[in-house]
Amino acid sequence: MRFINLVLFFLVFTTSYFAEAQVDKELYSKSFEDISDTINKYLYTDKDKSLSASRIFLKKAQEAKDSEKQYLGFEALSASYLYHRDFANADREYQNALNFVKSQNNDDLLTKAYIWGSQIQLSMPNASSALELLEKAMLLAEKTDNSLQKETITSMTASILQLAGNNEESIKIRKKIIQNFKTRNADSIFTEDRKKQSLFYSYLVLSSAYIAINNADSAKVYIGEMERLVKPTDSCLTKSLWTVKGELDYLTKDYVSAKKNFTNSINICNEDIPIQKLRDAYYLGKVALAQEKFQEAKSIFQAGLNNYGVTPSEEAFMDDYYKLLAESYKETGEFEKAGYYFEKYINSTSEFNKLKNEVETSAKAKEIEKFRKELEALEAEKEKKDANFNYLLLAGSLVILLLLFFLLKFYRNKKANEIKFEKLLSKIKTAEKPENIIDTKDEVLEETNSSEVSAEVTIQILEGLKKLEKQEYFLKQDCNSYNVAKKINTNTSYLSKVINSHYGKNFNTYINDLRINYAIVRLRNDVIFRSYSIQSIAEEIGYKSADSFTKYFKKDTGLNPSFYIKEIKNIT
Repeated sequence: MRFINLVLFFLVFTTSYFAEAQVDKELYSKSFEDISDTINKYLYTDKDKSLSASRIFLKKAQEAKDSEKQYLGFEALSASYLYHRDFANADREYQNALNFVKSQNNDDLLTKAYIWGSQIQLSMPNASSALELLEKAMLLAEKTDNSLQKETITSMTASILQLAGNNEESIKIRKKIIQNFKTRNADSIFTEDRKKQSLFYSYLVLSSAYIAINNADSAKVYIGEMERLVKPTDSCLTKSLWTVKGELDYLTKDYVSAKKNFTNSINICNEDIPIQKLRDAYYLGKVALAQEKFQEAKSIFQAGLNNYGVTPSEEAFMDDYYKLLAESYKETGEFEKAGYYFEKYINSTSEFNKLKNEVETSAKAKEIEKFRKELEALEAEKEKKDANFNYLLLAGSLVILLLLFFLLKFYRNKKANEIKFEKLLSKIKTAEKPENIIDTKDEVLEETNSSEVSAEVTIQILEGLKKLEKQEYFLKQDCNSYNVAKKINTNTSYLSKVINSHYGKNFNTYINDLRINYAIVRLRNDVIFRSYSIQSIAEEIGYKSADSFTKYFKKDTGLNPSFYIKEIKNIT
């Protein structure tokens, strides 16, 4: 559960003390600290009360003309939406906060705003934007030499890298952070308690990173460091300690001890945070599954999922959960549900890989940024040598060349796409049937030997497929090999072999070709259908996301759907 652990980590490192609405006069009369307590009390449990208290906080701050508290009021409104997974409104309130802070000429507040914005972007999820905001925050924190902010930004960046599977780089960064914390003297801001908490959570994520790469010995070392920092009164720290100890026990296959530690974790510091409850279900469920208590595992996983309600933007982080739930249903003989959740696991993995690629792309962007800084240093050196004019001339020339390069690239791409579009139109005109427009052949087939399928069964399957094609069943989102096989009274193995043998493609390619051909023809002929959003078109033809539809449309035609629609409009 990479996403859950990352969100809970961000709750530690992002602090808020949390338009006009009907004001609660009694609460309005209280101090900022008391209103903050009310916000924090309801932040995870009651969105309306948290929003109401946040608006009161903001109103008082505006009347007091206190810019720092005004920002905290905006951030509290954004947090109230974010922690109830209303991402659109959370981002809207964040933009309000950012616009306000930019008008204040306050680098410290702007750094806080960028840090907060990175958490919102990652929750949406948009890893590249999150890292971009953290980069902006780091530039400001270095400018103001705010060591606490720099350490927070570095910790969050390391956690995003860990989320994307780059555990080695995350471990390297985390060790440097720990060394900084150890050698830093406590003061009025970086108190002994803050130092202890910072070290504890750094050890926590470091041990989790080692567990992720199956290094039990190193994880055990840092868990020992955590144990030395915890006191009996530190219930919430103890909760995290028991959780990571349970993860280590699970890794070493000590399932009895793992269950004990996870149960202890659930029963202490029992904050009513929905995502934490989902995490608890994940840990207890996977232990039950490992102990072959399949009914118990299924019930735990399903209850956790039902109570939480995963939003579309969180699907990318649910792969492990869906995989284990599918395994539980398979072991209890509920194969239809097993197939359903296994398909969700595949889709979740695909979405997560996109997020991972974003992180890797952003890392390359940082290398470019580093190079840019080196150029700026050269510029400063040349200024000292009174050669500023020549450098500016060179920089201007580079900008012009870059603009010309990108302009040329744009027109080349446009021309290439127009050629692809004309080829696609030609295919449409010459195709006898819509299914002949795109006819992909897979080089690697899943089931190449169809000799065991009798001629009668082969005919039955092909006729069944043609019937389903006429019914346009391929446009249904539940169109998978299991359901198709069930509808034509066969099994998935026979179905796969016949499709491989007869069509020269795998089942998924077969369905995608039908969907893309349908989209090509309908977009050309149906004016109303062309006015739909890409998301709506995707859902109409059986895809769950616009990204999936765009990926397969471009793979088969070489064009983005938006470009195809635009060109079709121009000729009709």
